Amino acid sequence: MKNVLQKVVLMLSLTASITWGQGPGVGFTVDFSQCTEFAGVGPVSFAKASASVPSVFSALTVGATGGIVVRATSCSGVKVNGGFSIPTNISQIGVEIVPPDGTGDINNYTLIYASNNAELVLAFNLAGVPAVFDPTLVYEFTYDSTGKAGTLYAEVEGLGLPPYFIFGPETDPAPNTAQDFKANWWYANSNEKVKQASDFPNISFGTSSVGLYTDKTSMLGQLIGGNSDTNFGFLPLRGVYPTAHMVVTVTK
Repeated sequence: MKNVLQKVVLMLSLTASITWGQGPGVGFTVDFSQCTEFAGVGPVSFAKASASVPSVFSALTVGATGGIVVRATSCSGVKVNGGFSIPTNISQIGVEIVPPDGTGDINNYTLIYASNNAELVLAFNLAGVPAVFDPTLVYEFTYDSTGKAGTLYAEVEGLGLPPYFIFGPETDPAPNTAQDFKANWWYANSNEKVKQASDFPNISFGTSSVGLYTDKTSMLGQLIGGNSDTNFGFLPLRGVYPTAHMVVTVTK
């Protein structure tokens, strides 16, 4: 029965992703609780980064390169529009862009959004973002004997997505280092812009040395220039946060 329900939800999500351009997008809110994440920013070809961003946005130049942004998240609870709390895994990949509206500590253009939360994926599809439902999206963090560090393994594979995984060591944040951080992720089509504005009021950052691995012939593999990318030297972080709030808005 569970597999049948997953297939029905997946079909609804795919239908929404195919037909979203036929009407105005619908904004929504999301609340996250008890989460950990990997967030990494590293260099990629500026030409490739710029080519992956619609003309209404501008890829950010970091030195002589562009910046790829890779994120994997696991939360004990995620609520869409104040609904039921559902354990959720998420993965995002994008390119750093110049802040379109001058807000946020970081601004990224969305290339991939995947989650095992069907309600969240459907909400993004209805808002105009072609998010992908991956019911088996994996996020595993295994502590070593110290209880302060461990290894992250995340795996993503959904319909139309190049399979990819994230693997490597991470260290928990030091005590009493929580801070406020605001992240904006954007998406655009010919009619609308979609903004994901997330506020992490008490996020703490540890260290990370993970790598990204994928098919070298895929869109993602071509962006990173091969099967793997282990250089997230611009921003290699393990994030831990008790709560976060995201507002998704759709504008012409």
